[in-house]
Amino acid sequence: MNYNPRDIERIARSVASEIEDEIAKAGIFYRIFFRCKDRKSLNTKLNSITKEGEAKYDGTSKFLRDIIGIRVNLYFVDDLNIVTNYIKEKYHSRFLEETIDQNKTTEFKPTRINIIYSLPNDCKAEFREVVPDVRIDSVFELQLRTVFSEGWHEVEHDFRYKCSDDWISYPDLSRTFNGILASLETHEWSTIQMFERLSYSHYKSGDISAMIRTKLRIRFADFKLSDNLLKLIETEDGLQKDFFKLDRNSIVTFLLVNRIGIPPNLENIIFLINFFFIKNPAIINITPGELLADFKKYPN
Repeated sequence: MNYNPRDIERIARSVASEIEDEIAKAGIFYRIFFRCKDRKSLNTKLNSITKEGEAKYDGTSKFLRDIIGIRVNLYFVDDLNIVTNYIKEKYHSRFLEETIDQNKTTEFKPTRINIIYSLPNDCKAEFREVVPDVRIDSVFELQLRTVFSEGWHEVEHDFRYKCSDDWISYPDLSRTFNGILASLETHEWSTIQMFERLSYSHYKSGDISAMIRTKLRIRFADFKLSDNLLKLIETEDGLQKDFFKLDRNSIVTFLLVNRIGIPPNLENIIFLINFFFIKNPAIINITPGELLADFKKYPN
């Protein structure tokens, strides 16, 4: 097949941009990449056969589905389930298949979150013009990872997955390699615990801005709080504790699901959290009118 990956890069970039827009609105820390399978790799996969001697991809019941790959690397491991669940709900009508590993407690194995979605309808005709081979499905593969695991997966893919024969006689070293991933996963959760302790330390010392920043771990355009808001949180009985006890996952999920068009600075986020979660009347009284008007458009 006369195929040039650059011919479908525009489609891949468009899909990646759409997914990025969904994630960015919640202030989640991430990196996103896309790739189109190169010609050599594509031809190798198309010509592969099963152990029974049959074509692996026949264009009728078996299709190659990873010609376009989108990878989202999240900074924090607790965002993995949040983003996965949100994307699955958002694109449920285009869902085709998924590989989400549930590892045993006695095993050291990588956890794959790979989901296949059909391309948007407005991209399918363009895709078929460039890739007419019916063995190749007009889909993309979404891979969700954390930044800690990303480097491990890259090394594993190039040096073990592609060179599996090199490891056959050395299962102990293969297990050691998986143990490195297990170590990284432990460090990921330790990082979350560290931020929780840091947020608690700021809570005890009365540094409200730092407490909320380290509690939420989302992007802010700026971190300034007005004197009125800061004084109110400091003096209102139990209010500082209410903010500290917030469930981060609920807030990040809320921000993902609801497109509330406000500038993403710390003060606006505090107004938003109070309106939907804490409901302190004194903060509502000093919430700017335009923000209240936006908030009232959404279920409360």
